[in-house]
Amino acid sequence: MQEDFRSKETSWLSFNARVLQEAADPNVPLFERIKFLGIYSSNLDEFFRVRVATLKRIASLGDEWKTLDIPDPRDTLRKVTRLVKLQAEDFNKAYERVKKDLNENGIVLLESPEVPAEYRSFVREYFREKVSPHIFPIILKAASKLPRLKDLPMYLAVRASKSDGTGRPMHALIEIPGNLPRFIPLPLMGKEQYVMYLDDIIRFGLSEVFATFPYDTYESYAIKFTRDSELEFDDDFTESFYEKMEDSLKAREEGLPVRANFDENFPKPFLNLILRKLNLARSDSLYPGARYHNRRDLLSFPKMGKNNLNYEKAEPVPVKSLKRRKASLFAAIRKRDILLHVPYQPFGNLIRLLQEASIDPLVQSITLTQYRLAKESCVAGAVQAAARNGKEVFVLVEPQARFDEEANIKWASRYRDAGVQVQLGVQGLKVHSKMVLITRKEQGQIRYYTVLGTGNFNEDTATIFADHMLFTYDQEFGQDAAEIARFFRRSYQPPKLKHIVSAPFYLRTFLREKIEREIANHKAGKTSGISIKVNNFSDSETSELIRRAADSGVPIRLIVRSMFSMILGDDSPVKAISIVDKYLEHSRMFRFENAGEEEVYLSSADFLPRNFDSRVETVFPVYDKRLKGQLCEYFDIQWNDNTKARILDRDLTNQYQKRENKEKGRRAQYDIENYLRGEN
Repeated sequence: MQEDFRSKETSWLSFNARVLQEAADPNVPLFERIKFLGIYSSNLDEFFRVRVATLKRIASLGDEWKTLDIPDPRDTLRKVTRLVKLQAEDFNKAYERVKKDLNENGIVLLESPEVPAEYRSFVREYFREKVSPHIFPIILKAASKLPRLKDLPMYLAVRASKSDGTGRPMHALIEIPGNLPRFIPLPLMGKEQYVMYLDDIIRFGLSEVFATFPYDTYESYAIKFTRDSELEFDDDFTESFYEKMEDSLKAREEGLPVRANFDENFPKPFLNLILRKLNLARSDSLYPGARYHNRRDLLSFPKMGKNNLNYEKAEPVPVKSLKRRKASLFAAIRKRDILLHVPYQPFGNLIRLLQEASIDPLVQSITLTQYRLAKESCVAGAVQAAARNGKEVFVLVEPQARFDEEANIKWASRYRDAGVQVQLGVQGLKVHSKMVLITRKEQGQIRYYTVLGTGNFNEDTATIFADHMLFTYDQEFGQDAAEIARFFRRSYQPPKLKHIVSAPFYLRTFLREKIEREIANHKAGKTSGISIKVNNFSDSETSELIRRAADSGVPIRLIVRSMFSMILGDDSPVKAISIVDKYLEHSRMFRFENAGEEEVYLSSADFLPRNFDSRVETVFPVYDKRLKGQLCEYFDIQWNDNTKARILDRDLTNQYQKRENKEKGRRAQYDIENYLRGEN
């Protein structure tokens, strides 16, 4: 493994540290900081369930890792353990600061089962009515096998004893119910609003939970387990995909534990009793911490207090060519290409197009790729309505969208009930492209309307994920989209495309040719330059190409949100930044100067081996000069951010982009919104 390429895992932890920076930044509104603490914790759970679990699998294979073009997984695991424990200290500092700031705003987060006397009656009734029906203790016995525990829920490990010291104590585990609010506001009785953890309400009620036992003293300690959650599928086609998915999801629930978080005050004999039964004795799997865990629940902390404790909600910027609500979207798209920048502009324009298509008598068919949908998806509702209205509707549902597998299987069933043709994925590949293709019969001819995006067709995440969507009437784009849709049905024959670039067939070749052209242009004295924006950049082959172009003198600008495996020297000609702010940067964009004839592409693909080699992805050019100019301005605004941009240096220290003396502050996500308003 080359020395100038770091592991995905350590670079991802650097990204999560940037999330933690937002949680610790006093300039970020209080409830937004609480949200970032929740995001950090949720991210870390998934990291252990997937990345750490995979590393442990690879490490168990001995020296096999040397064939995978990755750093030594054992070394990476040691680094991960060290970094996570260091970040835990930063997390706790940020959390304590948040609690202090809550107090200053009249909100007191209680962290004790000792309930103030004036609230005991309310807490007792709340426990009896809301909580007690969901409490099902597991009694632990030293000789018996510990029953299978769920992944991610938090448990209270309870030790019950007699205050006079007689008899043997009892040990039990109680799952903290995930279907109840984790934070419960208590009745307002003065100027301060008290909030309790659900954990402490359960602690308050332990004497009632174990009322049939002769105990009067209870100790309780938080503990949480994280399991290996990678799904595996074999190639046996004698078994239905539904059966395979059911078996794989069940296997996920029973995956080997890869992490235990627990209260650092947990008595060792009691802790060891549980850990032995879970086969979790390895020190790199144990993370002692504070009294409370599952801090991802901070994402649902109740909103209260002053209005200025959240980011001010921005009014969506209208799309200039779609301002007339009663006008047909088909007519608007025929006039010129439309580019949607979410969340700055309304994602609802896509829903509006699908609604129109579902009832338009000229629409013949709708094809859509589905990776992740909103829980109550209007996109899905529109295509189901289209099928019921007699349109031919085809939906490629990706069944292996991580942690959305069950939801997608349910959607597939609902689609079939509505008369939609459904295909569950493509053998051997994961379909990650974002595409809608509508055919319409106009003046006796079939015409294509195509939507291509960088992010999911998901109205829930479209309010917080920054993405782009291109609506086009270009018939050659439509033919390419139809060719990709044909490939879904007959995957033995790669699609033949004119404009769209598709992985896993052409993306590596496409990038290599574009980068080689920029190198040649620079050597010939022509304008050259490469600007790339992706979520993840951890592909060694592409890194080498970029490094070679930079060493040849081609200006390189990289904006990478999370994983970044290139190790850049202090004098490296490659310049790279990362932006973490109130919206999640999710769009992918490639710009090539091309001797003054600049080319701009949008993409569903990141720069990871899987995106090049084992996923169906789409990269598509933006030809309209005005829209191309918008994207170039969008990139330049982000590149010039000196408020939320961090420099991706040699050690990924997350230093903020420096401002020169008296330089005006620039914050890309605000400046982009202002720029788009000016465009209207």
